[in-house]
Amino acid sequence: MAVKPIARSYWRLIKTGNRTFASVPDGVKDDVKTLAKEDVVRGVITEEQYKDFIGEAFATE
Repeated sequence: MAVKPIARSYWRLIKTGNRTFASVPDGVKDDVKTLAKEDVVRGVITEEQYKDFIGEAFATE
């Protein structure tokens, strides 16, 4: 499944503190979570940062 391009924008805004995950439209939240998980795996953010940004513990599916 491809990530919606708008999700990348939302994820960037979340990481810079300009938006919260709670304010992301429901139709984009799964894609934003996917991008956040990819950043944890690549070492861009920590699992703790993931929890702070997304509001739930990091877990792989």
